[in-house]
Amino acid sequence: MTFRGSGSIIAVCKLIHNLQTGVLHKTNKKLSENRQHLILIGKAEMINVDWIGFAVASTAVVLAPGPGSVFVAKTAGSAGTKAGHKAMFGIMLGDTCLITLSLLGISALFTTHPSLFRTVRLIGAGYLIFLGLQSIFAGEKDKSAAFQNSVLSLRRAFIITLFNPKAVFFFMAFFPIFIQSARGGLLVPYIGMTSVFMVISFTYLYILSYISSKVGLAFQESRRIQSITRKMCGCLFIGFGIKAAAASR
Repeated sequence: MTFRGSGSIIAVCKLIHNLQTGVLHKTNKKLSENRQHLILIGKAEMINVDWIGFAVASTAVVLAPGPGSVFVAKTAGSAGTKAGHKAMFGIMLGDTCLITLSLLGISALFTTHPSLFRTVRLIGAGYLIFLGLQSIFAGEKDKSAAFQNSVLSLRRAFIITLFNPKAVFFFMAFFPIFIQSARGGLLVPYIGMTSVFMVISFTYLYILSYISSKVGLAFQESRRIQSITRKMCGCLFIGFGIKAAAASR
């Protein structure tokens, strides 16, 4: 018996590969037309979504390493659980905005104005490099200062996520893969799928934040380990930034 979501998962793997190699934008026009078609169709047929396939694929997407998860782990390890939670909510808020923008068709704007796409991408890349350099060269902060500045964690996580224009194309192509029928429009399935995606994201980032805070607490007396960890995270951020800046459209 063939697993119902296997075809969808294979499609997601191809989608992620295309996103990384810069091929995804070639399908943007067709996907946009399909999205508009689904929105305009009547409400005669009930919405049908491959929830199992979507949940499995969403888990794989959430578990994939990226600047957001690294930032949550770094923040929780260095500033504690509360700061980690704020970073977590910043990532989730950013993802929610990107999903909303994908539904509204912001990808068409990026396609029509490539310079805008490049500008947003370079801003995001520059911000990642800035955070990386800051992490490498910043001195050790005491706990009170880390707590007072922990409010920055949410804002920084939000910016990291929001200034990733490729994610708009990704979500625009990712969700429709699992919508088998949506004659009532895309709004209802997008709300449901966004909720499922956020629950999975929350679960993973919460666990990551908890574990990172415990590890940071265990090594809080070792300045050497803290320094090495900060520099490693900084190098990762710089790597993510360079990759984003050098990536083709």
